[in-house]
Amino acid sequence: MRGLVAACALVLVVGCDRTGRDAGTGVQLAIVTDLKGYLEPCGCTSNPLGGIDRLAAQLATLRRSGPPVVFLLAGDTFFDEAKLDPSREDQANRQARTLVGILDRLGVAAVLPGPRDLAQPKAVLKSLQKESDFPWLAMSGPVEALTTRAGQIRLGVVGVRSSASLDDVSAAVQSIRPQSEVVVALLSGDRREAKRVAEVSGIDFVVQGGLDQDDALAPRHLGRAWAFHASRQGQGLTVVDIAPGTRGGFVDRSPWSRGSQRDQLSERIEDLSRRIDTWRGRSDIDPNDLERQESRLRALHAERASLEGAAPETQQSSFVARWIPLPKASPTDREVGEMMRAHDKEVNEANRRRLANVKPPPLGPNDVAYVGSQACGTCHQPAFAWWKKHAHGDAYRTLEERNKEFNLDCVGCHVTGYNQPGGSTVTHNLGGALVNVGCESCHGPGAAHAADPSVLLVRDTPESNCVGCHNEEHSDLFNYDSYKQMLIAPGHGAPLPNR
Repeated sequence: MRGLVAACALVLVVGCDRTGRDAGTGVQLAIVTDLKGYLEPCGCTSNPLGGIDRLAAQLATLRRSGPPVVFLLAGDTFFDEAKLDPSREDQANRQARTLVGILDRLGVAAVLPGPRDLAQPKAVLKSLQKESDFPWLAMSGPVEALTTRAGQIRLGVVGVRSSASLDDVSAAVQSIRPQSEVVVALLSGDRREAKRVAEVSGIDFVVQGGLDQDDALAPRHLGRAWAFHASRQGQGLTVVDIAPGTRGGFVDRSPWSRGSQRDQLSERIEDLSRRIDTWRGRSDIDPNDLERQESRLRALHAERASLEGAAPETQQSSFVARWIPLPKASPTDREVGEMMRAHDKEVNEANRRRLANVKPPPLGPNDVAYVGSQACGTCHQPAFAWWKKHAHGDAYRTLEERNKEFNLDCVGCHVTGYNQPGGSTVTHNLGGALVNVGCESCHGPGAAHAADPSVLLVRDTPESNCVGCHNEEHSDLFNYDSYKQMLIAPGHGAPLPNR
């Protein structure tokens, strides 16, 4: 056998739920895919999803109120980039270590790291593994398996790399299938790879990382197994309540799936209804063909109606899957939150020291230096006074309040001229003149204009200037035309009163 097949045993704590029901009669899979090292989302969006402190609180709720929880992660878990810029390596490694410590607290049953994780230096990965108390699957071979017990359920988990042959996967599954009532494969790959793995006999469920998409996918039946996905960057988690029955083969009883199927049928009904309306009354349409299409439409309506209400009861093994988003209003875990804030302070101080001598690129023969908004205010006082009260004029303080002003994931969108010739860096900002999103962020560097007002600046800021920061990840409500209108104020694109 070419692949590595290993087996080990874990024991999870078992209890009863609040109803007094024996919690060991089922099991809950709590699934996160492609966490990508994220401890928390960017706070600049309208309703940021995610946050490891919110995830921790949700896991605690699941453990208090239901069957035992088996927490699994698949896909890029610790790193967001395969090739890190040297300036970012230290921060990324610190973030990964903090994440490992938090995941230890959360009781991870197994993780299958993704290709971006595996692209990191071996010494870094070995150090992270050594610091963690949870198993990293398929690190020294394409396949690795383990078994765990959750209440009365014996669960097998198989980590599968895209390089694994189906013979190796099958051998790993068969090594744990006799002592496992449920077998879950962790995979980081595309849909074709997920379907290939799902064809292996003995696998009940596939947890698919590697899709790198925001929306979690409703359960899909691929081959012999059901596949699950849970979005990315910790925006939410997919929970699968598994109820073994008296007969084999798992039935999906998820309202999530039924809703997704209804939505798909509604789209098909709308499309077919529209076409039938155009066919009626046309002399070139065979009435028999039209009747067949109308019969098909009635069948689609009947199929959609059959999905209303709850799924029928069954004696067969079944599951109910749901995706739980983690919005801003979600409860947080206090201790995990404290670990995150300690991490922010550590990274901030480390970057302040490590990057203290990093200067902006030197000016080229055609480059113009930045001077800061205060210099603009000398001649443009009304516009400067308005800007000081605008969110752009207060952007840096929001980082300082959270110990993130030297955080490489944040600072570039909260200062002016970041990494531009004659501009700012993570630690250099002309003694504070370039903190905040200043005039020159929109109108270009102003040294030449300050020296000679006849040298014109960019007056009508193009959208390309904005979308580097005002993108989907950082500014989900951004619309160039509407935002541009909000920036027109007396003295700033609009006439002053009484003039």
